[in-house]
Amino acid sequence: MMEKMGKLSRMDPNSLSCMDVVKCIHALTDTDIKALESLPSNDGITAHDVGEAIGKDRSTAHRSLEKLVAAGICYKEKRSGTPRGYSNYYQRVPKKELYRMAKKGLDECYTKVKIALDNMNDTE
Repeated sequence: MMEKMGKLSRMDPNSLSCMDVVKCIHALTDTDIKALESLPSNDGITAHDVGEAIGKDRSTAHRSLEKLVAAGICYKEKRSGTPRGYSNYYQRVPKKELYRMAKKGLDECYTKVKIALDNMNDTE
């Protein structure tokens, strides 16, 4: 957690974006962020389509997408009707929700650090 706070505190606040905070809070890679940014918020696309959009193979895109699903910033929907039976389609949460989640994660991190510092102060 302290490493996350350190990374954010060293960044120029004028160039800090919501995606920088999301990346830091969820320990995402640049590939994960590219995958997230390639996702629509309304319909959904396959891991193959994401891979093409970010210049990576489908399996790399799939790993990033599953990480985003686990973080709660992307949804996966199984749809049938394809020649293989079904495909997974991914879509991101709306930007307002992403902002809310990033703010909540940052607030939680701040609260934990503050408690740790207060506890340290109480022991002296």
